[in-house]
Amino acid sequence: MAVIIGLAVTAASIVWFSMAAPEPRLAIWMVCPGTAFTAMLLLGSDSVIERMRTWILNRPLRIACVPAGLWTIYLIYATGMRIVTPFAMLAMAVYVVLPFAVFSKWRSAEPLMILWIWLPLEFGIVRQILVTHRAGPDLHYALAQLLAIDAGIVAFVIWNQTPNVGYRFEYQRTYVAVGLVNFCIFAVIAIPLGFAIHFIHYSSTLRKLYSAVPIFAGIFLFTALPEEFLFRGLIQNWIERVSGRGIASLLVASVIFGASHLNNGPPIPNYRYFLMATIAGILYGRAWRTTGSLMASSLTHALVDTIWSVVFR
Repeated sequence: MAVIIGLAVTAASIVWFSMAAPEPRLAIWMVCPGTAFTAMLLLGSDSVIERMRTWILNRPLRIACVPAGLWTIYLIYATGMRIVTPFAMLAMAVYVVLPFAVFSKWRSAEPLMILWIWLPLEFGIVRQILVTHRAGPDLHYALAQLLAIDAGIVAFVIWNQTPNVGYRFEYQRTYVAVGLVNFCIFAVIAIPLGFAIHFIHYSSTLRKLYSAVPIFAGIFLFTALPEEFLFRGLIQNWIERVSGRGIASLLVASVIFGASHLNNGPPIPNYRYFLMATIAGILYGRAWRTTGSLMASSLTHALVDTIWSVVFR
């Protein structure tokens, strides 16, 4: 299923880009985001993770294939888009290689490597490296997100063997139930509060309602899942394992999550966004702690963002 979905996204990207790009021959390079996306889906399988872990641990030097492969995806994309430069090549190489190199010698460097993966994306550094400055659509930001999450999953889950991350594509009724319950709790709190502080405004239209399903799918895969992997699977997980305090780690991770939205303006800093995101983070973290799975917290996250986009934004 992961391969089918990945190929479908790749094919759609090729068609879309070839129709809009001034040079249709560049369409072939859209296979790069599709490849990274397929890898992200495959890494959500326990069997794939276990086979890959066994293959790597039998010969640890094989781990070099992962950052090399991710960097090659970037290089092919950048070459096809004619944005490749020596600095960009070096910067992307360092970005994807460093977590694996550090974990080879220093297994307890999780917080530093979390910051290393997160901050270049948060401050747009990776995105600037991938900017195309070309007419027509591109997938540079999506590719940056995909390369980061692929590197993060393999570096933390497989190479460093970080426990309790919960990155698994699997269906259980409990995940759906917990995700829905936490969404409803957030809605009861956030909708009145959002109106009171003028953060949300009713703006739903029939056209927006028609697009709710694809909006939800896009948010789940490209916003909710990467953010939940970072803030719950890595940050909250690490704080809880180090401190041994579940509630405190939930609150601290939620405040960090809220603070990451301060630059979502105008205005900047956006304190209303910080407040709403912090409350949301508590419910997302609660869903993750209850189930041990990022699927539950990602469901809550995607539902919140979808309703906000379709009804209140």
